[in-house]
Amino acid sequence: MNPRIEELQGEIRQIAKEIVETPDMDPDTQAKHEEAIAAKSAELESIMSEDRQKATEAKIAMLEDRVKAYARDSARTKASAILAGVSADKAPLKSVGQYNEDNFLKALVGRRNGDTDAQEFVKGVLGTSDATGQAIVPNNFVAGLVDQLSLANPYRDLFDVVTGVRGAAVDIPYSVTGITAALLQGAFGSNKDIRDFSFNQATATLYTIAQIADVGNQLLRQSEGAAERTVRNRLAKSIGMLEATFITNGSGSSQPLGFFPALAAFGQVAAFITTLSSEPRLATIARGIAAMEARGANRANLVFVCNPTDYWETASEGLGTSYAGGWAVDPAGGAAANPPITSAWGVPLRVDPNWPSAQSGTGLLIDRSDVQMFVGQDYRIDVSGEAGTRWDQNITGFRAEEDFGFNAEPYVRTGKVQKIVGI
Repeated sequence: MNPRIEELQGEIRQIAKEIVETPDMDPDTQAKHEEAIAAKSAELESIMSEDRQKATEAKIAMLEDRVKAYARDSARTKASAILAGVSADKAPLKSVGQYNEDNFLKALVGRRNGDTDAQEFVKGVLGTSDATGQAIVPNNFVAGLVDQLSLANPYRDLFDVVTGVRGAAVDIPYSVTGITAALLQGAFGSNKDIRDFSFNQATATLYTIAQIADVGNQLLRQSEGAAERTVRNRLAKSIGMLEATFITNGSGSSQPLGFFPALAAFGQVAAFITTLSSEPRLATIARGIAAMEARGANRANLVFVCNPTDYWETASEGLGTSYAGGWAVDPAGGAAANPPITSAWGVPLRVDPNWPSAQSGTGLLIDRSDVQMFVGQDYRIDVSGEAGTRWDQNITGFRAEEDFGFNAEPYVRTGKVQKIVGI
């Protein structure tokens, strides 16, 4: 509230009180008091009207911000759905002659060869080119790339993917002070409980991932889009494979810092490691879950990741000598009688085909609630028929690039990763 409002209200009450408590007040004095009350009331009404106007404008601005936020959230939700592989109804394709958004690469080649339909199409779709030959790819082509990325990099479905990063790096603050319960308030007037906590900071530098695919121009013209789909799949899968490799095993030197190198540098704490004993593998995972929950993790946020061999050895593990005790997963029906397990103790089990070979027999139990990977410009497609011998050999090179950043330090140092050894 405006302090002047309280001041005026106090002055008006004081004058009114003086009039009431002085019944024999001189008429001239009483008239002056009433005039003062009227003047102060008018000023009060003016200030309150102005405050109401400001409040209304603030509310309108807040509603506008909410609308903008809703639009951003809608776009983010749509992007997340694409990253998760959720299909959406496609808008009608833009086309000129034989060219449409599904054979966009073919149009790029045709444009360079002087095809007027291709030139018109490339100019008309969502995208343009500059002096370097750069082009913005149509949305449905990018969506196909992202779909393939999600298949090649399982962590895109597990972690928060922050897109559109403009800078060269992202600072990630994280608290190194444990959370403890608040204290009950003492007697009236006693001081409240004050807790200080400290922040550390890690940096996720964005590095460029790129690959070039050469395709014969004749094949591009005659394959009715099949060659382009192959290009799209190969580029996306190759980039997704490297993303996954960085997340688990990036060295942190001129590349992102992955979980295993971060564990070696910061997380070799006994409480952060669970080792297989004389028990089924799923029992070891259960002990790891217990350790995470003891540190405050919510089981709904956990995920267990390992390589395919360790996963299937866990799913098909037998009890006793020569499976005398049945199957660890399903002693009665047998593991093979049912679909493969996708979770254990309520925690999803995921397979990473790009798992580092040196970490065979080791899995990671991850609290994914705060884990983020950062992407700058999703994809940039450069098309060239001139570099090297491409013009002589009648081929076109397609180069895909992505800016990618990740740093596992905050999650390892705060106990959000449990290393499961010996599975």
